[in-house]
Amino acid sequence: MNKRSTILLLFASSILNILFFLLGILFLIKKGGFQYLSKKVSRKRSEEEYYDPYYLHKKSQFELLPKSDLDIIFLGDSLTEEGQWSELLENPNIKNRGIGGDTTDLILNRLDTILASQPQKVFLMVGINDLLGLGKTVKTIEQTILVYSAILTEFKNKLPNTKVFIQSVLPVNNKTTRYWQDNNNILQLNLQLKNLAKEFSYEYIDVYSHLSDSEQKLDICYTEDGLHLNGRGYLKWKQAVEGYVNASCTNVSKNISTGDVLTEYQGQSL
Repeated sequence: MNKRSTILLLFASSILNILFFLLGILFLIKKGGFQYLSKKVSRKRSEEEYYDPYYLHKKSQFELLPKSDLDIIFLGDSLTEEGQWSELLENPNIKNRGIGGDTTDLILNRLDTILASQPQKVFLMVGINDLLGLGKTVKTIEQTILVYSAILTEFKNKLPNTKVFIQSVLPVNNKTTRYWQDNNNILQLNLQLKNLAKEFSYEYIDVYSHLSDSEQKLDICYTEDGLHLNGRGYLKWKQAVEGYVNASCTNVSKNISTGDVLTEYQGQSL
């Protein structure tokens, strides 16, 4: 290739680069200029800051795993995640969909994967991290219940043939845990969850009383850190739910309106 050809190629390449640059500028102007670009960048940064990589990795794995309408889903935070449920309950249809650190908001954010499987049963336990503020903001009981209600509304409308079980939030033992929480708050939350179960015609399971001592704390024999459970603790939890897991499943329910629940949820500052 002679010198003249090389110069022509470089000139043509420069013209193309300028054209692409100009097209990019025109696209930005059409979309709203650099304000649009700033919003896109800040939104991506915001999502990356909000969602922990561990949560994103687990969520993406759940999205890719096989799904079946025979599935029995255990859904929740680290308390659910740490349980070897299919072995504890000797049932290969049980799928563990717990993620450590989950709050009601984070469950709601990843609910599509659960809805897509149209499972036979769902056992839900979530709420302690909302009260502890592990979702970056400490929620009140009312705020927690509001998001919980949005989750149940999705279940009611999109999983009409799925049996849903609302499990009580577990007690803590404040003498050993670094995650301090007043057990009276947990009892009040559980009372609201029991009312929600009645409102949505779902079964409420009191796991709290199976693991609490005479002072309404998490019995020290079931925990090493005052919040999470050891093997004996999971055996007690198993006893509380195994009858519901093994029972035959027939449940058909009608749709309810999501408008009021979701509008109120979106309008709250959580």
